[in-house]
Amino acid sequence: MDLLIALRQNAAENFGWLIASLTLASVFLLVLWRWGPALIERTLYWLDEQFPGDFSALHRPLSLLFTSALSLVILAAAGLSLAGGLSDNMAVTQAILLATAERAGGWLLDRGLKILLILLLALFLKRLAFRAIPKAVTNYIRTRESGEPEAEVEKDARTISTVVGKATGVVIGFGALFMTLAQLGIELGPLLAAAGVVGIAVGFGAQTFIRDVIAGFFIILEKQYRVGDVASIAGIGGLVEDINLRRTVLRDLDYTQHFIPNGEVRTASNLTKGKSRVNLNIPVAYKEDLDRVIAVLNEIGQEMAKDPIWGSLILAPPQVLRVDKFADSAVEIKVLGETLPIRQWDVMGEYRLRTKRIFDRLGIEIPYPHRTLYWGGQPSSPVMERRREPEG
Repeated sequence: MDLLIALRQNAAENFGWLIASLTLASVFLLVLWRWGPALIERTLYWLDEQFPGDFSALHRPLSLLFTSALSLVILAAAGLSLAGGLSDNMAVTQAILLATAERAGGWLLDRGLKILLILLLALFLKRLAFRAIPKAVTNYIRTRESGEPEAEVEKDARTISTVVGKATGVVIGFGALFMTLAQLGIELGPLLAAAGVVGIAVGFGAQTFIRDVIAGFFIILEKQYRVGDVASIAGIGGLVEDINLRRTVLRDLDYTQHFIPNGEVRTASNLTKGKSRVNLNIPVAYKEDLDRVIAVLNEIGQEMAKDPIWGSLILAPPQVLRVDKFADSAVEIKVLGETLPIRQWDVMGEYRLRTKRIFDRLGIEIPYPHRTLYWGGQPSSPVMERRREPEG
């Protein structure tokens, strides 16, 4: 009861101080949350333009982090002011506020500034790496694979630069983390020792992960397939959208994404490595003159090779290889050719379209399944004879 009376008395004596503290704290918080995030984001965007790379995704989280930290400082100062206004000795509270502000300012100017510089340096190095690595990798691969098609060079460069860039980003991130912990006064020796013990324990339970990483390393090193290739991997066919050391991402014709752990890849069939094959069978009726049909098919391939659009996709014109099969209703003629990687389906579609048009114009039959029935082996049958007899 005496404490409550004393608090009321102190509050009455320091009423002006309490009102001023609450008002200033409210105004600072209102201004901070009203304009602070936008101002911080604009500052971060300005910094983003000064250095290479793109880290716009970090602007919003960093602005909220800075705003929350400043809000905690304002609330702490307001709390100490209220405590001083309700206590018997206002001078002690003022001394605590000044000492706290001095220590906080000293820490910010010393360790806080160093932490900020570490984070800025890490961001700069990461952005520099993400910009420099693709150029360096592309130049190296172009020199190493001189004479290869430009599309193949771009596939290799995109795949390798993605993996190297992500690995570099992880290394830079861990380096910045350890340096920041050191500035916060956390001993790294015991932390690294504990991390080593935990790593060994986790390693026994992460053998599958290690297997995936090792398999991914050899997939990328041997260039079994790259981003942009069409491949059949672990029994799933599709376009390779992404590769890292742990998994491969495929997207099939139904636009379904398949995530395949690299350790599960026992067989990988690359349909677009270096160049692609036109491989199709053209059926014609048994009554057709095959020499004439073969000449027409070869002429279609030569015309496509001379076409300004389709010719740029063709490495070897589609031409007849052989009479491939005597099917039930047709003679099948094998046609082969070579195209740029992943363009064989486009070329085959256009070749079929032109073949159908020309066959229709020349009267060459592409048969549909049908059957001819022979009655026993006799020249005629009683049924057929009766059908031939005139009525009446």
